[in-house]
Amino acid sequence: MYLHHLTVQAFGPFARTEDVDFDALTSAGLFLLRGDTGAGKTSILDAVCFALYGTVPGIRPTHRLRSDHAPVDTRTRVALEFTAAGRRLRITRTPKQTYPSVRAKTGTATAEATVQLHERTSTADGSAAWEPVSARHEDASREIEAALGLSKEQFCQVVLLPQGDFAKFLRADAKDRATLLRRLFDTGRFQELQTWLTTRSKTTKKDLDEVATAVQQLSERIDQEAGPALQEAGPASDRPARPDAEHPTAAHSWARELLTRARAAQTAALADEEHSDEAHQRAKQDHQRAVDLDTHQRQRSQLLLKRAALDEKAAEHPRLRELLEKGQRAEALRPLLDSLERSALALQKARTAEHTARTPLPAAHTHAEIPQLQLVLEEHHAERGRLQGLLPDEERHTQLGAQMRELNKKEEQAQADHDEAAQWLEEWPVLQTEHTGRVEAMAKAADQIPQLERDIQALDTQLTAARTRDSLASRLATADESETKREAEALHAKKDWLDLRERRLDGMAGELAAELTDGEACSVCGSAVHPAPAQLRPDQPTREDEEKARTVHERAEAAHSKAGRVRSDLAEQHAQALGTAGTTPPDQLELQLQAARTAHRTACDQAGELPSAQDELARLQHERDTRAYQSQEAKERLTECKTRYKGLAQQQHTIALALDAARGTATTLGERLTELTRGVEHLTAAIDAAQTTATAADRHRDALTTADEAAQDAGFPTREEAVAAVQPTALLQQWREELQQWDKDNAVVADTLDTPHLLEAGAQPPADPQAAGKALLQAETRMKNTAGASQQARDRFAALTALVADLDTRLAELEPLQARYALADRLAGIASATSAANALSMELEAYVLAARLEEIADAANIRLQAMTSDRYLLVHSDEKDAGRRGRLKAGLGLRILDNWTGTERETSTLSGGETFTTSLALALGLADVVTQEASGRPLGTLFIDEGFGSLDEQNLQDVMDVLDQLRAGNRAVGIVSHVSELGRRIPSQLSVMKHRNGSTLRPLISTDL
Repeated sequence: MYLHHLTVQAFGPFARTEDVDFDALTSAGLFLLRGDTGAGKTSILDAVCFALYGTVPGIRPTHRLRSDHAPVDTRTRVALEFTAAGRRLRITRTPKQTYPSVRAKTGTATAEATVQLHERTSTADGSAAWEPVSARHEDASREIEAALGLSKEQFCQVVLLPQGDFAKFLRADAKDRATLLRRLFDTGRFQELQTWLTTRSKTTKKDLDEVATAVQQLSERIDQEAGPALQEAGPASDRPARPDAEHPTAAHSWARELLTRARAAQTAALADEEHSDEAHQRAKQDHQRAVDLDTHQRQRSQLLLKRAALDEKAAEHPRLRELLEKGQRAEALRPLLDSLERSALALQKARTAEHTARTPLPAAHTHAEIPQLQLVLEEHHAERGRLQGLLPDEERHTQLGAQMRELNKKEEQAQADHDEAAQWLEEWPVLQTEHTGRVEAMAKAADQIPQLERDIQALDTQLTAARTRDSLASRLATADESETKREAEALHAKKDWLDLRERRLDGMAGELAAELTDGEACSVCGSAVHPAPAQLRPDQPTREDEEKARTVHERAEAAHSKAGRVRSDLAEQHAQALGTAGTTPPDQLELQLQAARTAHRTACDQAGELPSAQDELARLQHERDTRAYQSQEAKERLTECKTRYKGLAQQQHTIALALDAARGTATTLGERLTELTRGVEHLTAAIDAAQTTATAADRHRDALTTADEAAQDAGFPTREEAVAAVQPTALLQQWREELQQWDKDNAVVADTLDTPHLLEAGAQPPADPQAAGKALLQAETRMKNTAGASQQARDRFAALTALVADLDTRLAELEPLQARYALADRLAGIASATSAANALSMELEAYVLAARLEEIADAANIRLQAMTSDRYLLVHSDEKDAGRRGRLKAGLGLRILDNWTGTERETSTLSGGETFTTSLALALGLADVVTQEASGRPLGTLFIDEGFGSLDEQNLQDVMDVLDQLRAGNRAVGIVSHVSELGRRIPSQLSVMKHRNGSTLRPLISTDL
């Protein structure tokens, strides 16, 4: 999109009509909208946005767009001419507004908002013409968005780059950033697609569940009809397994197999019924005999096992009695033996601690005795005391180094201040001459303004009167012709009326005779007899004819009188206008008025800059005095710094010699003191550990002597044998009770085994009552079941046949539904981030937003590197926010990478200037990505609104270099700022000047500066 021309009338701060020629302003590629705060710089951008979209950026109402300075009869209007998508368009808009009512003389009327869109086309003869496109708001909006390829939201973000908003976007959290990106990239369609896929998945799942439920219900009914007996008949490997709910298609083969088995069961039912009674009687008799024999045999087997167990235990009794006797003698020695064991453990622990304490000592002291270690400890204490006395000298040495470094910095700063002041003072004569001349020229222009205003007012009045004079002259000539014509028409109508009247009077006798009736009196003579009445003439006029002619005559006379009055009024007005305007042509007066206005505007521009120019001259004069003082003061500081530095260097050298001897191999005295303190701690710990070990060894020797003597007294040759004989008290008690119980059990078992019925059972083969009972139970069950098995088998077979047919019908519907659901569920799971196939665990809309943000960061870094001398980079972060909706906000983080330190940090840690630079790069990156996403059409014109005041000189230069690169591809960049430094760097400017009666515009193209 390329802007060509903008016209604003009674809009915002502009009271009257102001024009902006963007073709001239953007010829250099980079231009500046400059002016004081509140003058109306941003209103230029508001006017562009209002012309294109009918609204202004933000949420301001359109009915507040009218200028408060404008005359009441001047309508608010904005017209913009631009080129987009190969079309040259001109759009003119007026907002809804009120104006004085002409008909009512008092009060106001309301004019609705209007729009007129025209397109420039070529005619047959090759000339250009503006053809109307639309005068309806909806149609015009569609045409504009189609040509630009941008919505109003996108246009305000990528063309009218709002730096304040992008600083918020840079530091916003994921939720706010997602909201803005969703509006700019219109990602609602992805959310709608995700919702549709989820709904589709649920719908197909519902259909599938209904069929699967029907299959499951039929399977349950088939399973219920078949019963466990039918399913479990035959070898286990041939048994059909009932399908579960997750594998409903396996129900077909399962049901068919059950149907086959039902048919076979029906055949076998009759044969089973015949043999069931005989088998039941035999099984009952066999079961009773087996139960009796099994009871006796089990009793005898248990007694024999108990006998064997008693005999086995008896073999161990001699050894057990010996252990019991020794354990009872050793029980008295238990306290002495426990004390000996504790002393041994204490000695071992002390030796381990001593070894650990001696390990950090030097090799020469590892095996030294306690007196030697104490002597070394005293030497360490003495050395540490001596070094602590030298600590103030080391601190003084450090302070002297810091003072010397500070003096170096002060000396460098003083030299820089002196050089800077000297350079400025060399340039002062030229600056003084330049600014003095400007102030004088502006003062002269201010003196001319009153006379120029009087000239403009007089010429404006004379031009209006001249136009009225010429207009009235033309109307007066027309009025003369109209009066002459109306006079002729009146005379002709009067003649026709008189002629018609005379003809009627001449034929009046015939008219009266026509009214006579036989037997009635004549209205003239009174006779009732009419012997020879007069006859009507063929062209005799009637009363109606005469009345019509008279009416025509009266109307013509009235028209003649009215034309005379109109001519008289016009003649009077023409004379007045001629007296005011004279005979000078309007074209000549208009040229004189335009020249006077141009001179007045130029004088106002110069006069408006007079206060700032005077302030600047006063500031420069004050700065000259300041610079002179700075130069002398910097010279004195240089001398003082050099003298003090020499004295401090001598003191530091003297202290350094003493410290080097005291430190030894250590870097600092503190480090050497730390080494000595650590040595003292190690020596103290080693001495304490050695003394503890000696004490533990004495105690252990005493415990050994006491234990040996007690063991011999108890009848044990050695202490080791006594230790081996010690047994737990509970174990000794157990052994005593076990020997007593064996004697009792042995007598009972011997008496029971000699009974007659047990001796007879021992001679019989082993009984099997379980097998007999199982045979009896099977016979009883078979007898009960076979009675109705034949009829039950027929009923089951008929029911299964009907159910299997229904099952086959439902299974035929199942497979296509499974395929549709598998596809819909997989797509819905990926889009909703509920499936493992979505490796990023991000919803579809969040993925698109994260991808767009990554593209924005990449595009922004291209310019951010240039703006910050390769120091900063924006890093796109895909960390997830906590919470259930974290998947939507994942991938929307931004951090800043500092290449100087290699660390990443939050964007909120950037300074004001760094924030502006980063925000500008981010805004330009977003403009590139949104433009490519929306239409891919190049942006011929960009505006950057404020923010440059936070930059230092180097950063401003880097940013200007990047903005200069934006001009590639015939693109123009407009900067909206009041920063004076930009006024010196950018030649093409549009100055917005603030006045008491409204702001005005003045273009300052490169040739004007």
